[in-house]
Amino acid sequence: MKNIKIYTILCIAFLVLLGCEEKEYAEFTAPDELSDVSWLIGTQPFVNDPFSINVDTNVPFLDLSQGTVSHEWIIEEGNKFLRTGFKSQDSIFDDYIMEDAGLSITDPKAFVLFKNSGINRVRLLNKFEEKVTYRSSAGNLEAHQEGDLWVIDTTFTFDVYAKILPAFSILKDGVEILNVTGEQETSIEDSDSWPVVEIEAATGLTYRDNTTIGRPNTTTWIIPDGVPNQIGGEEREIKFFKLGTFDAGSLRSLRINELPRFTAEKVIPLKVRVVQSSQPFQFDGALTEDENEVIRFRVNGELVPFSGEEDNFTVNVTNAVSGFNQDIPVASARVSEDNAIFMELILSQPIYNSDVVTVSYNGNGSIESADERPLEAFGPETVQMHFGGNVIPEKGHASFEEPSGAANRAFALNYFTGNNNILGGGAFAFERTTERASDGTASMKWSTPASNPLPNVNLWSFGLARIAPIPAGTYRITYDLYIEPGTTLKTFRTEFNKPAFSRQLWNIENEPRGEWITVSNTVTTQEITPAQNLRFTFRPHVAENAGVTGAQVMYIDNLQFIEIEERP
Repeated sequence: MKNIKIYTILCIAFLVLLGCEEKEYAEFTAPDELSDVSWLIGTQPFVNDPFSINVDTNVPFLDLSQGTVSHEWIIEEGNKFLRTGFKSQDSIFDDYIMEDAGLSITDPKAFVLFKNSGINRVRLLNKFEEKVTYRSSAGNLEAHQEGDLWVIDTTFTFDVYAKILPAFSILKDGVEILNVTGEQETSIEDSDSWPVVEIEAATGLTYRDNTTIGRPNTTTWIIPDGVPNQIGGEEREIKFFKLGTFDAGSLRSLRINELPRFTAEKVIPLKVRVVQSSQPFQFDGALTEDENEVIRFRVNGELVPFSGEEDNFTVNVTNAVSGFNQDIPVASARVSEDNAIFMELILSQPIYNSDVVTVSYNGNGSIESADERPLEAFGPETVQMHFGGNVIPEKGHASFEEPSGAANRAFALNYFTGNNNILGGGAFAFERTTERASDGTASMKWSTPASNPLPNVNLWSFGLARIAPIPAGTYRITYDLYIEPGTTLKTFRTEFNKPAFSRQLWNIENEPRGEWITVSNTVTTQEITPAQNLRFTFRPHVAENAGVTGAQVMYIDNLQFIEIEERP
C-alpha cells in the first residue's frame, strides 16, 4: 500500500490515558509499510495554558508513531516515570515510580511525574527508515537524516509551578518581631510555646507577605480578633481593640485565575497581648446605620456599660430634597452586646438613607473605657447610611454569570453588542470573562488596543426586569470596577430607553487602578416591567473621553439597583 507520511499533534483531554489501567489500552496494529509520526498528550481540557501545571502533576504521553525503528521518551533529572495502575483521582504516586527507568524509556506509553518546579522538558526521539514530515499550522518540519535513519527529535516544554510556601513577617512600630520563611512549618498545636508581643489597645501590627515560592498572585490575611478580621494585600496594618491575649491569625496564599490553581495557609506563630492604652479614649470611626435604623460607631478601647447618657449626644439630620433640617433626640445609648468597642444609638424618630446624618458627643458624660479612660468629645461625624439589597432579582444577569456563545452578545446571556464588538485579531470590545470577578465567577471585560477613537460599541442589557418588575422610585446604581493600571479612561455612560429616556455619566478619571472599587450613580424611574423590554446601555463614549490614548482595559461586575428612601 502507499506509504503515509504525516506528522500530527493532538493535545486533548486524553480521557483514556487519565484512567491508567492496562485494560483501557487496546494495542493498535498498523497496516503494512505505514510510516507515521504522531502522539497524544494528556493535558487538562478547558485551561488557558495546558502546558502550565502544578508540581507533582502526572502527564500521560502516548507515541502513536508507526514504522519506527526506535522511539524513546526522555525526561530531566528529578522528574520520574510512573508505571500504570494508579487512578485518575490519585494525588500521591510514590508507589508507582519506576526507579529503575532512569531518565528514558522506550515504551510508547509514558506517564511523567513532574517533581521539578520551573521549566521542564520532555523529549520524544523517533527514528525511521524513511523520511517523515511534520505538518502543522505553523509550517512543515522534515525529519533530518542521521546515517541511514531519519530522525524526528521533539521537545515538549512545561512550566511547572511549585507548591506555594507562605512566608511572612510581623512588624511592631516598623521593627520586625517575627519572620517565618516558606520552608518553616507552623502548627496551632505549638501555640503554648509561641512568643508574645504586647501592644496597647487600638494600636496594631504590620503584616507583611514575603511569599515567593509557588508564584502566588493573591494574599488573604485572616485575623479573627483583629480589625479588619480578613483582608487581602501584601502588607496590611491590623489593629486590636479588645483587652486580652489572642492568636495573631494566619496567611492564606493563593494562585488563581488563569494559572494552575493552588492554595496554602500557614498559621502565624505569635500571640498578641493587648493592654491598657496610654492614649486618649476617642471616637475611632466605623459610624454606620443598620437596617433597623440603629446608629453604631467604634471607639479605641472596650466600653464599660453605662446608662443615662442620651442627652450628651447630638444627632443632626438634613435632607436636601425635602428641606428637612433638625436635631433628632437620642432615645437610647448603649454598649453593643456583640462587641464592647462599639456604641449604639437609637433615635426617637425615623431616618432615611437619603438623609445626611451627623453625630456629636459633648464629652460631659461619664462614658469610660474598661481601663478607666473617659470618652473625649467628638463630632460632628457623618453616618454611613444603610442601603438595602439589589432589586434586580436575577444575580446571574447582574454579575454576568450566564454565558452565551456569540461574540455579538459579548458571550453573556441577555446582553447584545452587535457585530461592531468584533475588533479583529481575536479581540472584542466587550467580552464575558472569568479572568477577574468581584462577585461570582465572571465579569464583563471592556478593552481596546487603541483609543483613537474608542470603539463605537454599546453593551445592551435586556434582562433587568426579566424576572420581576422594578418598582417606581429613586435608585442608587452601583458597578464594581477593576481598572487596569495604565488605563486612562475618564468616563462611561449608562442609558435607559424606557419608561422614559435617561442618561447617567460616570466619572472614573481619578478612581484607583489595579483593585476592585465600587462606583455609584442615581436614577429616578417609573415602574419597569418585563413587558416593556427595557434596554439598559453601558458604553465608554468618545465624546466624554477627550485626550484618552493607548490601550484600555476595564472589568465591570455586580450591577446593583438599590432603593433610595425618600423622606416624606
